[in-house]
Amino acid sequence: MSTENEAEQAELEALQKRATQMGITYHPNTGLEKLRNKVNAKLNAETEDAQTTAEIPAAQATKGQVATKENPGSVPVETKNQRHARLRKEASRQIRIRVTCMNPNKKLWEGEFFTASNSVVGTHKKYVPFNNTEGWHVPKIIYNMIKEREFQGFVTKKGPNGVKTVTSKLMPEFAVEVMDKLSTEELEELAVRQAVGKNID
Repeated sequence: MSTENEAEQAELEALQKRATQMGITYHPNTGLEKLRNKVNAKLNAETEDAQTTAEIPAAQATKGQVATKENPGSVPVETKNQRHARLRKEASRQIRIRVTCMNPNKKLWEGEFFTASNSVVGTHKKYVPFNNTEGWHVPKIIYNMIKEREFQGFVTKKGPNGVKTVTSKLMPEFAVEVMDKLSTEELEELAVRQAVGKNID
C-alpha cells in the first residue's frame, strides 16, 4: 500500500470514529470524501445551533437577546425558532393580485393551482383565477412563485439576409399586478357576491 493510500485509510478510520461519536449513521463502505462531507455538515449545523441558541444572560433574558462574541448583547439577535416563526408569518402574509397568463398553451385556462413549500414555512396551495377584475388574495410565497414562473416561448427573428429563424426563449409566464388591500367592508361585500354567484350556478 502506497503512502498516499495509507494516509487516506488512516483519515477514513479517524472519520469513522468521529462520525460514530457524533451519532452520524453511515454505511461501512462509505468512501472518504462522502464521509468527510457528512462530518463537516454536522459540524457546521452544530456551530449554527450554538450561535443561535447561546445561553442568554439573566439580565438580557427578558429582552430576547442572545450574547455572542460578535454581539455581546447590545443588539437583539433572533434565535433559530424566532427566525423560523418570522419567515412562516411572512410567507403566509396575504397579497391581493390580478394575474394574467402569458403562456399561449394555457389560453383556455381559467386559472391554475399553485403549490409552494420549503422546510421552514411548510406547504401552501392556492387556486388563482386569471384576469379576475377584483383581484385575488394569495400568500406571499405563492405570489413570489407566480412572479418567478417562466415558460419556453418562441421568437421569430429576421437575419441580415432576410431569412426568418425561430428561436426558443424563456419568458415570464404571468403578468402580476399587485392591488390595494380590501377593507373589512369590501371583503364582506365580495364574499356575499361570490356566495350569490355560486348559488346561481
